[in-house]
Amino acid sequence: MVGRLSKYLIIDTREKPDKITHIIKTFEAVGIKYEKSKLLFGDYMDWNRPGIVIDRKKNIAELAKNVTVELKRFTAELERAKAAEARLVILVEQNRYKYGDEWRRVRTIEDLILWSNPHSAIQGEKVFRTLAALCNRYDIIVMFCDRRKTGTKILEVIYNGQ
Repeated sequence: MVGRLSKYLIIDTREKPDKITHIIKTFEAVGIKYEKSKLLFGDYMDWNRPGIVIDRKKNIAELAKNVTVELKRFTAELERAKAAEARLVILVEQNRYKYGDEWRRVRTIEDLILWSNPHSAIQGEKVFRTLAALCNRYDIIVMFCDRRKTGTKILEVIYNGQ
């Protein structure tokens, strides 16, 4: 009989401890063991399941910067994931944005079309178009969640494929 593989996460060393305390608390609350080690791409993976890797983005603005200003660096990361035959899931810790006087929910990259960053010239339509092309070319998935649920979402994606 084959025993169940233990759940043991690797967190990339570039994840700043003070920025992920909410994630670590979730892992510890459910008994997930983890260690920090430099990953070639992404931020979170299970030692026993290296085929799914989470790349966390703190908000839509960071994602937008990655697919515009930092596109060359970001594409190199996607190439490394593809070469390793890993599925990269981009998890954005923001699932709504202000548009005029209303809040818009973000469930898919299509929901970014009307987004704009008040601090830069990057527009949602360009972010959407670039992300759509990257998703197609590199078979990545982009997901959005409330920051308070990031730890839970990481575990759901890695262990349940959601």
